[in-house]
Amino acid sequence: MFPALREPETDCNLAVRSRPGSLVTLMAILEVKADAFCRLSSMIGQMIIALAQNWTTEMGAVAGTLGELQREAQRLDLRSVDQHLSRIYESIKPGMTNQVMHGMVVELYNRMLDELNDRFFLSISAEDVKHYRQSEPLFGKDVEAKFPEMSEDIAEAGKCLALERPTAAVFHLMRTMEIAVQRFGDKLGIRLASEKNWQNILDEMNKAIKALDQKAAQTKAYAEASALLYNVKLCWRNAVMHPKQTYTTEEARALLNAVSVFIRDLAGIL
Repeated sequence: MFPALREPETDCNLAVRSRPGSLVTLMAILEVKADAFCRLSSMIGQMIIALAQNWTTEMGAVAGTLGELQREAQRLDLRSVDQHLSRIYESIKPGMTNQVMHGMVVELYNRMLDELNDRFFLSISAEDVKHYRQSEPLFGKDVEAKFPEMSEDIAEAGKCLALERPTAAVFHLMRTMEIAVQRFGDKLGIRLASEKNWQNILDEMNKAIKALDQKAAQTKAYAEASALLYNVKLCWRNAVMHPKQTYTTEEARALLNAVSVFIRDLAGIL
């Protein structure tokens, strides 16, 4: 019988511990596929060792192992590996020797490496997995419901940040803010808010807010949102509603947080 499967210290284990966000070897698979490749690689490797050392095997056990391998290959969409596994399964006959099976499994491993060599993989840090997968709307369900037209850009901003493309993340945040400022300006009676620079927008908003009943809770909410908009302006480091040429990851993270706070607050008062 084959020995119990164990977690070996393979290239796969080493690759997934490489620098976050870096390009890694074919042993590192994006998202949930890393575990599938590790299992596939480990199981094939242990089959090769068992067959090469002529450990006692039963074809029933081999068939069961092939079924597990095929499920993992299908998860990784390794079509050539999947097809070869079917071929091995169909070739199993009473009296088949370990030597014959060993040759077929070695071919299986080579096919797996060939297929993965044709792919290009990225590694995402644990901190940014939430930005890439987004099991929940990045800015919350209330924002999603209130501003559905922002959804795509908010999601893309998170993914760009996770993939270490901070300037692209800022671009999507800029598009999100254009919608937010326009909606806020409309609420306060400021026309064409999206076509004005930051300072003009803030000046007009503050003027409109001062004209309202200062004791009203809604007026205080507007004033708080205006203050948050000023914080976004500071993060943007630009007087006009256009980002500078490039942004660092740290700047993009700060802006993402500032925009998130502003838009969450805005969703609660519009």
